[in-house]
Amino acid sequence: MLRDKYEPCVLTAAVTGGDVLPSQSPHIPCGPEAIIEEAVSAAEAGATCVHLHARELDGRPSGDPALFREIVAGVRERSDVVINISTGGTPGMPEEQRLAGIRACRPEIGTLNLGTMNYEGFPDKARWPKVRHAWEQEVLDKSGEGVFTNTLGTVRRFAAEFRDLGVTPELEAYDLGHLSMVRFLLDEGTLEGPVRIQLVLGVLGGAGNALDDFFMLSQAAARILGPDAASLSVAATGFPGEFRHVATALSWGADCRVGLEDNIRVRRDRQAESNAELVHVATGLADLLARPIATPDALRSELGPWYKAT
Repeated sequence: MLRDKYEPCVLTAAVTGGDVLPSQSPHIPCGPEAIIEEAVSAAEAGATCVHLHARELDGRPSGDPALFREIVAGVRERSDVVINISTGGTPGMPEEQRLAGIRACRPEIGTLNLGTMNYEGFPDKARWPKVRHAWEQEVLDKSGEGVFTNTLGTVRRFAAEFRDLGVTPELEAYDLGHLSMVRFLLDEGTLEGPVRIQLVLGVLGGAGNALDDFFMLSQAAARILGPDAASLSVAATGFPGEFRHVATALSWGADCRVGLEDNIRVRRDRQAESNAELVHVATGLADLLARPIATPDALRSELGPWYKAT
């Protein structure tokens, strides 16, 4: 599950997300053209894979299949980077909209979330950002009521879609119980190993983003899943947590993720101006730690049994 400490690392750039508000940073890409540009620039900076959500021009998260088709076509026209599309969307988004991106585009990878959980991005009213759009204020006003719904039925339905479309699932584990869910889904045949696991750390409602959380969950994944786990990646939120986990993942033999979806700062006193800037930090750490970054074709060659090249 963990790679050799000198084996190439898969580096994913999560370029826009569905939870960070555009008012938090002027550099969050909104609308197809901006998202395409950020994804291509992240790939040129060294990312193996780009993780995509769709947003309207005002930044509102969207499940519109036409938006996904425009974004993915624009990226594929300019880059051979691996495409990874979210089926998480944003809490409260209906299932049909959450599945729209993989149905419309058949990416190589899609994220598959493993359980229902409290999900809070703005729990402290004293720290709410000043916002420009009415829809952003609506998000803030719902703080404290956030639930990310992924019932067993949801997961089974989504997994069936992935299988039918030939998309490799990246299994999003926010906490220990989600790893046990993977074991159950493998045993009942809903999933087929070996599977790709991503630990998502630092979302309130899931595991924290301390290094101890990463070590505990990665060791649990090895115990619970054993040879049924193909790879392990970590996506940690915030600054400096994102970079601490990148350095640890690179040292530990795991894959890693950076991007404005997870962290909008490159230093404590400065926001990142692009996803490419965050990718450059990760590739610099990889160089220092003697771990090359995997190429897109290398990643495609190891995708699981459901993958069908488009």
